[in-house]
Formats: sequence, structure tokens, C-alpha cells
Amino acid sequence: MELIKQPRFWLLIWGGLGAVLLLYFIIAASVQPRPGGPPSALNHDRVLLRGEMAEFEYAFPPRGAPMITFEQEGEAVALADFHGKAILVNFWATWCLPCLKELPSLDALEAELGGGSFQVVAIAAGPQGPTGAQAYFDRLEIKNLKLFADPSLRLASAIGGADVLPVSILYDSNGREIGRLVGDADWASPEALRLVRSVRP
Repeated sequence: MELIKQPRFWLLIWGGLGAVLLLYFIIAASVQPRPGGPPSALNHDRVLLRGEMAEFEYAFPPRGAPMITFEQEGEAVALADFHGKAILVNFWATWCLPCLKELPSLDALEAELGGGSFQVVAIAAGPQGPTGAQAYFDRLEIKNLKLFADPSLRLASAIGGADVLPVSILYDSNGREIGRLVGDADWASPEALRLVRSVRP
């Protein structure tokens, strides 16, 4: 009780509340769209969340990509290896019908926007491994996507996507998660192209 009566106690309380309020305003300002500029997912602009992207959820606060390796052509790779380009990481599986329905649109997205500043990273999640996944790439005539695999599900589990597939996560060129979409979508749609274009460096 004596502590509550001391002015220093109340000074600390009000100072702490002021700091929390200031931090809130700084964070809120950092995710607001820039006035007068084009819509950008980097600013969590909700104007972009229309049509096929209506279920896309922005990450708050932005999360870094996990430092867990997965496979490409027998070599270990990590999401950090894509630093400098925006990436759309898609987890899919051969047993997942919505995943297989979605893959051709991801292939079309890679054909349209893939290159030096953007890449679709489609990761086959599950024990079927690269050989089983490649058979589905061939069957679906996937021409533009590179085949990545996460047979142990370590990366899929780390990002919270092992329980439900497909899941697509958009990262900026610094490896920070912009947001994610759980479930399938048409990634070749005008809404998807607009969202992805807004994050390319």
C-alpha cells in the first residue's frame, strides 16, 4: 500500500502506458497505405484483398522466414536463399485435390511474373518425395515451376501449414511474411497478379 502512495510509482505506471500507446501509433502508422501511392501489400492495403484474394490474410506483425531447409534436386535449400526477390511459397501434396487444382494457376503465375524479382516456390509436402511429386508435375503439364520438396514436413510444420493444404505464403524481398492464403485460389487471376506485383522490388 505504501508503494501505491509514492509519486514515483504512478510516474512509472503512466510512463509505461504512454510508451505502449506510442508504440501502438508507430505500428499502426507503419501498416497504413501510403496516401496517393498505388495499393501495396507491403503496406497491408486491404484494397488488394478482392476476388480470388479475398481470403488472403496479412501477417501482423510481419514474421521472418524460418531457417529450415528443404530439397531441390537433392540439394538442401532454405527460404533465405531467395533473399532479394519476393516469393510466393506454396505447400501442396499429391493426395490433396485442391492443391492439384491450384498448381496450373501457380505455373501460370510463374510464367507471367517469374524472373529476377519474383519466384513461385511450390513445395511438395509429404513422404512421396520429389519422384512422386514430379509425376504429378508431368501429369498436369507444369512447365514453369521448379520442383521443391519437404518430405519430413519440417518446414511446413514450422510455418503452421502442415495441418491444412494448400497454403500459400507471400514473402517480401527481405524474407518477411506479408501474409498467407489457406486453401486453393486462382493465382493467375487479375487479383492475384495485382497483389504479387505490389510486393516485387
